[in-house]
Amino acid sequence: MIVGVLIGAAVAVSAVLNPVVTAESPPAAQSTERSETTLRQIAQLGLDSYSSGSYGDFWDLWSTQAQAALAREEYVRLFQLCPQPVPDVRFTITTVTVSGDTAKVQAVRLNETADFGFLFQGDAWRYSPPQEELQEYQKGVDQLARQRQAAGTCGSAAATSTPSTPATVPG
Repeated sequence: MIVGVLIGAAVAVSAVLNPVVTAESPPAAQSTERSETTLRQIAQLGLDSYSSGSYGDFWDLWSTQAQAALAREEYVRLFQLCPQPVPDVRFTITTVTVSGDTAKVQAVRLNETADFGFLFQGDAWRYSPPQEELQEYQKGVDQLARQRQAAGTCGSAAATSTPSTPATVPG
């Protein structure tokens, strides 16, 4: 009887370690998380967060490399100092192109088309800002806000939520 239990255990362990793949089994290399549909959902969530002024929520969807370039609090503060020019206008995703662990999402807002890069990190798609944008963040939020204000690319302060303490930009 003990021999029978040992043989049964060996067969069970073998079946677990070497499963039989049938025609109904999905390929191991394909993950629904990497799908175009999943990316489209994540991208729309992120773009909606940005459009509505939920900058911290948008930052939460960034890649780890991008998050290392600028702290969440500083990203939010950037928009307190220099609000986006067109708040509360949604992006409409037009195309999604997935190529392995990278992807490009093209979206339109107010008849202007923009491309957004994404990386598959860990187990999810993450927004990956362009390298030029990441380099701009190295200047610091105060300097970047002053440059954007001087260029006239900031919206009105009334368009965003008011911070608990008013943000000021040095001369």
